[in-house]
Amino acid sequence: MSRFFRRKKDEEQDDGTADGEPVEADETTKEETVDAPEAAEDAVTEEVSTGRGDTIPYHSEIQDRLMYMFNHSSIGGGIEGTDEFYIEFMAMGERFWIGKAPLGKIELKKGAMTDQDAHVRIANDVVSDLLSAATFAEFSKIYIQYYKSAEAGKFVKIEVRKPITDLNRRGYARVPIMKLLIGSAR
Repeated sequence: MSRFFRRKKDEEQDDGTADGEPVEADETTKEETVDAPEAAEDAVTEEVSTGRGDTIPYHSEIQDRLMYMFNHSSIGGGIEGTDEFYIEFMAMGERFWIGKAPLGKIELKKGAMTDQDAHVRIANDVVSDLLSAATFAEFSKIYIQYYKSAEAGKFVKIEVRKPITDLNRRGYARVPIMKLLIGSAR
């Protein structure tokens, strides 16, 4: 219940009017009445989006989907200024890497990398499944499913190339997308 409705009820009781009797509204009450439906609508929208998880917009390439998730406030949130990471991917016949230098921005580069933290290989059929995931929860479920039980032509292979304790200090243990991409291999 919003504070408007509570305050109006309190004002009615202070005026000595019963619940069924009409109350004359002054200008401030009229203004608050206009704002109340918007506030209630925002609260309902927040509850629905939290319950289902944030919907990920459509992406035609896995690179775009990963960059969106790294830059999303809740999925990629927690990457601090001093954190650095470099993850190389092999998907859809292309090598690319996503990384962040200390105090830098998250970047996507095409090609191979020499000193990455991990190498993730994703089969083409899994890429299409990951691109069709509507939420991060669905994306995670598909990713872990094909990591744990690879099928013919459908797999996710993770090769961690640096010590886990070093990776955890650099943000892999606290950022949801990084925890998903590398944490499955631990």
